[in-house]
Amino acid sequence: MELLQWKVIQVIKETPDTNTYELEEAQGKPVTWDAGQSITFLFYHHGHEIRRSYSICTAPGIDKHIAITVKRKPNGEISRYILNTWQWGTIVSSLPPAGRFTIETNAAKKRHICFIAAGGGIAPILGMIKKTLYHEPESHIILIYQNHDEHSIIYHHTLQQLATQYAHRFKRIDLLSNPIEAELRPARLNNWLLEQFITTNYKQQTTNILFYTCGPDPFMRMVQFTLRTLGFSEDQLRKEHFVIEPVRKPAFTMPSTAYKVVLHYAQKTHQLTTAWPDTLLQAAQKQGITLPFSCNTGRCGTCAAHCRKGSVTMSNNEVLTDADLQAGLVLTCTGYATSDVELDV
Repeated sequence: MELLQWKVIQVIKETPDTNTYELEEAQGKPVTWDAGQSITFLFYHHGHEIRRSYSICTAPGIDKHIAITVKRKPNGEISRYILNTWQWGTIVSSLPPAGRFTIETNAAKKRHICFIAAGGGIAPILGMIKKTLYHEPESHIILIYQNHDEHSIIYHHTLQQLATQYAHRFKRIDLLSNPIEAELRPARLNNWLLEQFITTNYKQQTTNILFYTCGPDPFMRMVQFTLRTLGFSEDQLRKEHFVIEPVRKPAFTMPSTAYKVVLHYAQKTHQLTTAWPDTLLQAAQKQGITLPFSCNTGRCGTCAAHCRKGSVTMSNNEVLTDADLQAGLVLTCTGYATSDVELDV
């Protein structure tokens, strides 16, 4: 698997505990990316490889460089390391940009898109806002953005500029749970408040609207529950996780039948066998095949593959949509072969 080498070319202080890092490919290789995707960086600590994914906050064709934003997390070993050590000229390694939390744009479209973010969850959403405003001149966007106080609003000035430049098409709603200024009313997004925002701005309309949400898991569960209660379909809702979870054991068991796997990856074809309790990813790793992966929990989509033949059961899937599943996409990190399979990675 070919890794990319990045050089940090600019560090932007967003908030007291958050930096944005602009990157360029250190060897001059062209890199393809889309707004909303993420980059999985490789770190080596105490002889072990650690992988962390960070969302791209820029949009190709609009911003010159790929950039990621890192927020310090309590007891966050990697976020603390990045904020303390990355500076101009730092070289870092990563997998190619990946992820399915993206938006397809078309200049002929005229639609409504509502982005709902909390804290650092704004990172992948910023690029998608830029992309949509630039490429869909007839579409309208609302951003509902939850933060703790005024000083914790990431991209505050960038969002202000967008709200001014696209005043007739971009509406920004900021919620602060503990504002510093006395005249500001504390507000935390909940079911009732979200319902009021949606019914007021969309007047009970339930079609031609897309929702993108990113934030802590309880926040996103509340958003999804409220939107489904209001009558919006699963196909209208997109979400992105940014919290790393421990690898979970499957809630089921399977017979330890050995199955053949034909794997097409990096212009090579590999043949191997797999059996419970190995996932497809683990089976490949045991054969020395380094497939792309990041979260190892079925939440990010970095390991997604197309199943040409056979069947795969996943123990967890929080990223592939029904349309993705119908198209044959599977996650190798939580996928178990239930027959002989052929995969394109």
